[in-house]
Amino acid sequence: MPFSWRCVRVWQRNRDVFFKLWHSEAPGLVVEPVIILVAMGFGLGTYVGMVSGQSYISYIAPGIIASYAMFSASFECTYGSFVRMEYQKTYDAIIATPLNVEDVIAGEILWGATRAFLTGTVILIIVAVLGLVSSRLPGRWPCQC
Repeated sequence: MPFSWRCVRVWQRNRDVFFKLWHSEAPGLVVEPVIILVAMGFGLGTYVGMVSGQSYISYIAPGIIASYAMFSASFECTYGSFVRMEYQKTYDAIIATPLNVEDVIAGEILWGATRAFLTGTVILIIVAVLGLVSSRLPGRWPCQC
């Protein structure tokens, strides 16, 4: 069988741990992008000026959202998985249940994608509160069909 829904149990385990420890994990993934956005946008942005008709902070905001979403996923799937495997022996305990290695891998990938989504969404909300989001409604895009 190429795919098993049992991987959701690994995802649920990681979700439960995250919700239990969110007060110690979340600030690092939210504060650092905000500091970089403010430092690069308002600090360096005063020297750069306009880029493609928009302010420098508006220009770098989408890149910061994407880079920290990717960083969050890669950190969770590399260092986080290493700690769970090597020091906490979490995977040894999971493999002792009916779940197999493929379920653990799929669950970890699913959790990494979830963390990337959460991080990207939180940073997007912060960027929107700062007034740096300028999106168009669907159907209003200039079409050159």
